[in-house]
Amino acid sequence: MSAGRSADDRARAIDVLTRLSGLLPPRRATEFGQLLADHRAGHEALRTDIGAHRRLARLAASLPPAAEVVADPALLAALSEATALADPSLYQTFLSHYVLCVGSLVLLGDEAADGRGALAHARTKGSFMVTEIGEAGSHLEIRTEARFDPVHREFTLHTPDRRAAKFSSVAAFGLPQQAVVCARLLAGSQDGGVFSFLVDITGADGRPVPGVSVSDPIAVDALPLPYGLVRFHGARVPYGRWLADGAAIDPAGVLHDPLCSPDARLRRTLSCGQGLWATLPSAMAALSGRSAAMAWRFNTGRRSNGRLAPGRPLLEYRTQQHAVVGALAAAHSLRRTARAALSTWADLRASGTAAGPDPAMAFSPWAAVDRSLALHKAHSTRTAAEVIGSLQHRCGVSGHFDRNRLPGYLGFARAFDNAGGDNTLILLDAGRALAEEAEERARSGPPPTAPGALPTDPTDPEWWPAVVTALQDRLATGLAAARSSRAGAGHRDLELWNPLLEDALELGDVQARRLAAEAAAGGKDTDGRDRPVPQADDLAALDGLRQARRLAGPLLAAGVLTPSTVRGLPAAMDALCDRLHQALPDIVAALDPGAAVARTPLDGPDCTAALLTAHGDAPDADERTWSTS
Repeated sequence: MSAGRSADDRARAIDVLTRLSGLLPPRRATEFGQLLADHRAGHEALRTDIGAHRRLARLAASLPPAAEVVADPALLAALSEATALADPSLYQTFLSHYVLCVGSLVLLGDEAADGRGALAHARTKGSFMVTEIGEAGSHLEIRTEARFDPVHREFTLHTPDRRAAKFSSVAAFGLPQQAVVCARLLAGSQDGGVFSFLVDITGADGRPVPGVSVSDPIAVDALPLPYGLVRFHGARVPYGRWLADGAAIDPAGVLHDPLCSPDARLRRTLSCGQGLWATLPSAMAALSGRSAAMAWRFNTGRRSNGRLAPGRPLLEYRTQQHAVVGALAAAHSLRRTARAALSTWADLRASGTAAGPDPAMAFSPWAAVDRSLALHKAHSTRTAAEVIGSLQHRCGVSGHFDRNRLPGYLGFARAFDNAGGDNTLILLDAGRALAEEAEERARSGPPPTAPGALPTDPTDPEWWPAVVTALQDRLATGLAAARSSRAGAGHRDLELWNPLLEDALELGDVQARRLAAEAAAGGKDTDGRDRPVPQADDLAALDGLRQARRLAGPLLAAGVLTPSTVRGLPAAMDALCDRLHQALPDIVAALDPGAAVARTPLDGPDCTAALLTAHGDAPDADERTWSTS
């Protein structure tokens, strides 16, 4: 911590960190708290990949070895929250290194243990390479090749052409780097499917190793890391760096894989994504809670000069209440969704099997790897982007100042609409699979019993889960019937699905909302790290009403809600905002995960004064200074 930081600042930072990641021992919590406090003091100076990795190495020094962190879902989620709040670029570096790179080593093979040493405490930067830049849906048809050399019993990596170049954040030279690379294993005439390999990208001198070429950095403002394109030209990979996951190549050069199909192998290779989908919702909930808390504090002290009521508090306007208090409700629901995602992942790890049906891959592999976790990821990232974007608008020009963090948080959330598994493809596959399951039930089983009557009070926390479940069932039945009709007319594959894609996308989105609604209505307010949230049921109900207004068209079209019910939703939101009003300070305090670490001028009583002070003008400066400057 710099000499100018006060002991109180450090104590507050450590206190916030402890609440975020209470599983850390006190000594490590102190070290990590200082890391984030140092980052807060030098935020703008540390926006390069090398800077992010150096801070990651400092973080790693205060943590157990990386494999132990990956094995602890609660700790991994807490670290995801804290690093995302401090700086999204640090989080992305943490994610690539711990969750995807080391996570693949832990999941897929002890044979790669010879490469874990430098990665264990981030002395070497770890990355994950799956996306190939030249084709849409490249994950389903990976073209990078890992050819087995039976003489030397090693592999050589080859990029067949420029369109198969890998995209990753590896263009920061000067660091030793390794990556888990997804490539198609070729053993003689056998195509063994897609496996992962631990590959040296740069050596100790930070330069690309023989057989590897890395492009100049490609700027991505939403996540300011120097991304680049990587191509392989016969790069050699030892046999022990193959993440074989139980497969082997015998002395005759024949591949033996216990998994029976290329799709099963691809699902297994990419199942490291489960760790991402299980912990990313925690980061999104943290960013949403932090953003909603800042916006509430800013709007609480803000007055409007509108001619209807000059000088009245801005939060007296119902539209502003619906946006800001609604954002707090959404943040609360996202926090419960994050806990549900962690619980699902813990169950998967304990059982060693995927939950639910295992549908065929059509648009991407993600929903087939695990549908519920992929849907939690899609819903959390899209909801966070929606909420933060609305709050940025509701804070006026102050919402666009980088210093107030909302632009960075928004760019981060939007980037994960594609990163970590494309949300549109996840929702398409989920909707397609749900419709096919409904069609199969219609063919093989008795007609489903008619659902019971929906709750009549929209302010009841059980109202939205019941409504969104009814909407999912009706959309699935309708899409199943449309698919069956087109299949009966002889349509197949794209010809069958192309006119139905918008309906499948809508159904996948509604399924994701249903899972989140169930988590919000039935989840716990605390898991031992969080402060209990007052009036949690009212918050869950308000978030349901917020979503129902956004889905008014589908709800009306499907006959789930009547026009009179839809017209009454704003009044129901007004009633919930009134019920929540007195508890809002305590709600904000419980949902805000990091005011001390990620504090901005929006948190203070006078945002303008804070901004002026930060930019060299004291709040009581002589006004003549302004007229002569």
